[in-house]
Formats: sequence, structure tokens, C-alpha cells
Amino acid sequence: MRTLLCFAAVLLLLPTGTAQAATPLKWPGDPAVAAADPAGVLGDNVSGLSFDGPDVLWAVKNGPGTLYRLVRDGSGWRPAVDWKLHYRDGGGDPDAEGVVVTPDGVFAATERDNDGDGSLLKVLRYDTGSTAGDLDAAAEWDLTGDLPAVDDNGGFEGITWIPDSVLTAGGFRDDRTKAPYDPAAYPRHGTGLYFLGLEDEGRIYAYALDRSGGGFTRVAAFPAGFPKVMELEFDPATGSLWSVCDDTCSGKTATLKLSGGKFTVTATYARPAKMPNYNNEGFAIAPGCSAGRRTVVWSDDGNDGGHTLRTGALTC
Repeated sequence: MRTLLCFAAVLLLLPTGTAQAATPLKWPGDPAVAAADPAGVLGDNVSGLSFDGPDVLWAVKNGPGTLYRLVRDGSGWRPAVDWKLHYRDGGGDPDAEGVVVTPDGVFAATERDNDGDGSLLKVLRYDTGSTAGDLDAAAEWDLTGDLPAVDDNGGFEGITWIPDSVLTAGGFRDDRTKAPYDPAAYPRHGTGLYFLGLEDEGRIYAYALDRSGGGFTRVAAFPAGFPKVMELEFDPATGSLWSVCDDTCSGKTATLKLSGGKFTVTATYARPAKMPNYNNEGFAIAPGCSAGRRTVVWSDDGNDGGHTLRTGALTC
């Protein structure tokens, strides 16, 4: 009895989400997944995904920095357009690790310049109407100096966007002002905040990005639920912020929701039972529900078996 009481006390002292991560729940959907891209096409290093409606999926590759526009092809996806990425000055090779499509465009989270040395934590916005093979950033925000020092391969891994309407309805708390988040305090930031996962810290950082230039303000920071975080995905249908860990954590995912003004872990899930422990660094949830299921897609940075994308389902 004394041993049990001590173990229970330890669990109570653990940070939010740690105990749940040790004993994850069963994946809340189909146990099986299927390859969802043509074999040998995308290759290694695809690291982030974001749906743009039911039939378009954006993806980024971290080396060389590449942005893909994927379109539905039966039950899978094929690249329709791809661009080699550069910084705003037209140079460099951004190590693109995360991508999200928002009302303001397509944004990539990058952790370094593959042509240089050291960590370089930038958010880059791209205008995707170009027909050229190379794409220069239309805007960029250098957040390196505002964040903890990390290894050049331990920086930004995921990015997502949450509308102001969701944050204010949930009473999201602004760490800077120590008060409920007020969008009006951040002029020119658009209609939502960008949430970025810093891999080595296992933390999520929320930023207001000034659309008129490279200015920014950090609004909040909180644990991702894992020692390392590789992807973020906000699901507007449920109000959940998904945090993803790769094979480092046996493919676990966690959901976080607003409670008392803070995002806290509400559940931790094992990967689908029939999916091997791939190095999944991308995760996206399709909008809409069909026959009680919602499509999800993972991207495997290791391109196991010649396939980068795998599709499965969540229960609606």
C-alpha cells in the first residue's frame, strides 16, 4: 500500500500530460493506415502538412527546402506543383519543417539555412501563384533571438494557426499582459495567432506576426505534452490543438484544449495499432466528415518503403 501511495504522489507531481503520455489511449480511429503517394516520388525529408480544403494538401521538405501543392488522386495524393524555396532576399536554402495555410497565405516554419551554420528560426510567407520553379519568401519573421538557444537541428518543427475568435471565446490568456488575450492589442497581426513547436524544448510558442513587416510579439508559451515536438495541427471542428511526436515517442499524439485560459493536455494517444513506428514529422486532419470518419494524413521523413504519405481515419 505504501508503494502505491508513493507512486500516486509522483504522478500528481508530474507536469500536465506526462502521466498521460506514459500510458497513452488507443488511437481514436481506424487501426490501419495505407500508403497515399506514388512510390518513389516525394522521397526523404518531407516534414510538414496542411490541408487547404478537402482536395488540396500542402507539404514542405526540409532538404532541399521545397514546397509542394498536392492534389487528391483517388484515395491518395500526387504533387501538382513544387517550388524550391528561398528567403526574402532570393538566397539561401530554408530548412522548411512545418507548413500551414491561413487566410493570409501559406506559411513555413524553418529551423536553419541549409547553406549556412547554426540555428535560424524563421517564419516565411510565400505567394503561391508563381509558375516559376523557385519561390522567394514574400515576408519573413526572424524569431531566433526571442527563443531559447537550440541545436541547429532542434528548432522549429511544426506550425499552425488559430483564429482570434477561437482564442477569445476560450479565454486564452496573454502571458505578456497577464490578462485575457485582446486581438486589438496587436494591430496588423491579421485575424489569428501562429503557434510554433520548438523541437528540443518540447514547447509551443504563440506569436502575433505583424503583416506589414518583420515585427512580432510573443503572446504565450506552454508545454507540448512531450519532451520533443515535431508537428502541430489545430482542428477547428473540435477546438483541439494536436501535438505530434515522431518515433522518438513511438508515434504518440496529444490533444490540448483551452482550460482556464491555458492550453493543457486533455488526452494522449498511441499511433494506430497497425502503423509501424515511422519517423512521422507531418500530420494533418482533413475538413469534413464522411460515414463517421475524418481523413488524416501523416508524412514519414524517412520515406520508408518508398512512400512518404500514409492516410488513416479519426472517428468523427
